[in-house]
Amino acid sequence: MKSSYSLPIGLAVLCSSFLYGADVSKQLSSDVQIRAMQDELARSKTLSLSNLDKPYFIQYTSSDTEEFTASASLGGLISSSSAHARQPRIDIRVGGYAFDNTNSVYSGRASFGLFPLDDNYLAMRSILWLATDSLYKSAADQISRKRTVLREIADPDKTPDFAPATPVHIVEPPSAVKIDEGLWQDTVRKLSAVFARYQSITASQVRFRSISSTYRLVNTEGTTLRVPQQLSDLTVTASALAPDGTRVWNHQLLTELVPDQLPNPEALEAIAQKTAEETDLLLRAPKGEEYAGPVLFEGEAAAQMMGQVLTDALRLPRKPLAPPGSNSPATQMIESVWATRLGSKVVPEWLSIIDDPTQEKYEGAPLAGYYRVDDEGVPVQPLTLVDKGVLKGFLLSREPVRKFNGSNGHGRLPGRFGSEEAVIGNLFIQAEGGVPDDQLKQRLIDKVKSAGLKYGLIVRRLDFPSTSNFQELQSLARQMQKSGFSRSLSAPLLTYKVYPDGREELIRGLRFGEFSAKDLRDIEAVSSRRYVFNYVNNGSSLNLADAASDATSSSVVAPSMLFDSVDLAPAESEGGRLPTVPPPTLSSQLVSH
Repeated sequence: MKSSYSLPIGLAVLCSSFLYGADVSKQLSSDVQIRAMQDELARSKTLSLSNLDKPYFIQYTSSDTEEFTASASLGGLISSSSAHARQPRIDIRVGGYAFDNTNSVYSGRASFGLFPLDDNYLAMRSILWLATDSLYKSAADQISRKRTVLREIADPDKTPDFAPATPVHIVEPPSAVKIDEGLWQDTVRKLSAVFARYQSITASQVRFRSISSTYRLVNTEGTTLRVPQQLSDLTVTASALAPDGTRVWNHQLLTELVPDQLPNPEALEAIAQKTAEETDLLLRAPKGEEYAGPVLFEGEAAAQMMGQVLTDALRLPRKPLAPPGSNSPATQMIESVWATRLGSKVVPEWLSIIDDPTQEKYEGAPLAGYYRVDDEGVPVQPLTLVDKGVLKGFLLSREPVRKFNGSNGHGRLPGRFGSEEAVIGNLFIQAEGGVPDDQLKQRLIDKVKSAGLKYGLIVRRLDFPSTSNFQELQSLARQMQKSGFSRSLSAPLLTYKVYPDGREELIRGLRFGEFSAKDLRDIEAVSSRRYVFNYVNNGSSLNLADAASDATSSSVVAPSMLFDSVDLAPAESEGGRLPTVPPPTLSSQLVSH
């Protein structure tokens, strides 16, 4: 797993007319990375080859990252590592804002190594010089090939390729988060020892990770950034084989910006204990059967569901320019569910959706999606995406798409074809007329009775971000293929039958049928209480935990949600082989040790 993370940025934004004081100028002159980037940027502005387009935009960035990770299983430390890396990145655009070398099947980004850790100015200049020269020649070739394709298209898309941005100057002290490595090694040991008491659980792990980074950016528009970035998370996972050989699994993924925001040791141990108990109960739970009826997404599951379905619905992918008739997989892009719904009702009229990365907390709980300026140097403001049920806008980066020709500060991950991906910050689901949780459950029961059903379903946790193994992902792919590759949700981890008398029964082994943002129109009622869900976001609705080297953190604040009808069916799974002999007794050994 690489540590080149694109992390949230929290700081005060200064306007472009800000005049550097003596202290700031001194900080910049003593910052070797910024000085090397600025000096090479000044020289790169003169790049020119005969008969080739000249650069109109050049940007240098670097992520100076320190990462610490400690993992343990059954009370034993299985890995602990520290790493420090400086990852530079170069973006070169030739042509102009209206038409450049990006947004075609020939566009892309190239990696070219790391900056030295010892502040070697000349080495950094040399790395930037060689890479800039190579990338400039590639950009000139890309725009030439793009023009050739345009001649073959009768009515080409004339959407601009890049949106100008007002320059900002932000200089904050470098990131200085210090990790007590011994403390966290002991913490994951202790938390993982909880699972040794459960011989039925065949695999478990607790991992702590802290990433502390300083993000630097300079470009030809005049923007200069030096901002601290942080991400800390604790992952608790457990799995086992049920008597029929099928795998059950469970997890708790705790995500914050800095380690101090994670729960205290006593609360962490309670979380590990509850995860183990839930996994043990799942082993003995009956398998679920095909179901179509009312479903209550409660607390955590509601926020997870909204985070997954809105990842794609709230952004507009741009199809790259390609030769006529091209069937390249690169050009096969799934259209956003809400792409054509601007100005239309997409959720009940009593519900609104706002993305506000400027909020640090919600009711005292830290929000991991907090930042003030995105990775393209664009400041953010609260953004109303859905107002009283009507879709008003999308998350946007500096890549123009359709009628939108400007960023709203959500370019936070490297995208395809030279673009930046628009990603959720802090997503707030606001609703009028919410009811207490117990009343929402009673409404579910009332629906079960009125429909003459034996039971309804409550979902309390989804596998999002997903920790599914390869076989489970294969099963999901087969299910999607059978349904024509329709959208769906990650597997429910904790699902309960709710009978007319209010009794609950844990079940396992279900998968959702087709489900997307279109189904949000069918929300019947919500709770008055809202749940905060922080998570590591790799920009995909099928958000696999630790499946990408580039990620950021996001938050969803949402109430529990009752739907009139949702389809679920037994998961397609192949039974595994149970262990041939019982496991060794671990708990007594751990106590004596």
